[in-house]
Amino acid sequence: MTIKDQPQIAFVYAEELSQYQLSPQHPLRPIRLKHMHELMKATGLMDLANIASTQPRLATRVEIESAHDPDYVRNVIAVSNGSVVPDSIKYGLGTPDNPIWKGMYDKTALCVGTTLTASELVISGRADIGFAPAGGVHHHAMRRYASGFGVFNDAVIAMNTMVKAGLRIAYVDIDCHHGDGVQAGYYDSDQVLTISIHESGQWLFPGTGHVQEIGENDGLGYSVNVPLAPYTQDPEWHVAFDELITPLIKTFNPDVLFTQLGIDTHFQDPLTHMSLTTQGFNLAVKKLAKLGLEIGKWVAVGGGGYDFSAVARSWTMALSTMADFNLPQQVPATFNSLKGLTKFDDQDPPQNESPHLNEIQQFNSKTIEEVCALVFPKFRI
Repeated sequence: MTIKDQPQIAFVYAEELSQYQLSPQHPLRPIRLKHMHELMKATGLMDLANIASTQPRLATRVEIESAHDPDYVRNVIAVSNGSVVPDSIKYGLGTPDNPIWKGMYDKTALCVGTTLTASELVISGRADIGFAPAGGVHHHAMRRYASGFGVFNDAVIAMNTMVKAGLRIAYVDIDCHHGDGVQAGYYDSDQVLTISIHESGQWLFPGTGHVQEIGENDGLGYSVNVPLAPYTQDPEWHVAFDELITPLIKTFNPDVLFTQLGIDTHFQDPLTHMSLTTQGFNLAVKKLAKLGLEIGKWVAVGGGGYDFSAVARSWTMALSTMADFNLPQQVPATFNSLKGLTKFDDQDPPQNESPHLNEIQQFNSKTIEEVCALVFPKFRI
């Protein structure tokens, strides 16, 4: 493949998005993005001719309010500036998951701006793929309140601009947590097909994302949830992906593919219970890349991921897949942002020897059967 034939990628990132913290004990530590970026540079990815490093812009208040109630936005601005808002808790602000911190509005508006910038470059045809790894983690944010580390839902804000332009979008969320905020944004719309494959809400926040949540009114059948059992490993996860997600996207035939690439499904993630490897994650990215390049417009954002090693390696692998670039097996010796990393691929975790293995397999098989029964008839699959 020549340079001209290779997909053109807009990598949208600002170093300042790694230079703040929500609270000293908070599990979401933006410095994870610095480790990721350092590893990308060490591999030579950032020197490739088909990857353009792009600075984001700030999202405007009008753009933010396309997805969020103005009263909520006003409260975020007020507490970000140090004002005491007596009823801020009703907006989900000041909780352990969503603490109040100085500069919250501006930093979150910049985070949203990374996703908007990536989307604009793809929709305008200036890039085939837009990758904004600082985005995506806000997929729990709701119209009137913060939730699950999310303040402003960057995915909904960006896709609103696409919907306004008459585009149809397939949104695929592979984070370990259900993408409830994005689902809520389009629950009654047939313009956006939302698909979330995640650890079942029976065991994990936010407790939603059940198969029966399939949308309403015009959106009936356009919300798809694939809840999987804890400790699901690469092979079983990919069975669900192949049997459900690929045919749904192909049948929906969207104008844009929008993917949330959370890596908290990793077996070392401290907040979740899934058992994917970095190579299992990257296989999913390869499948999404094939779909995205067939569609012709692909926007990708980051998401959850609370193990620094998994985040740095997985999102570096994702960018290399997007760029059609072969990474070395070994992590470059020049990378010293994190100690102890030697290979991009994980050693496979021990095979699941849980006494509940049969229950795990049965749970996942039942999920696949139920999605086929509830959603596939809508798309005549």
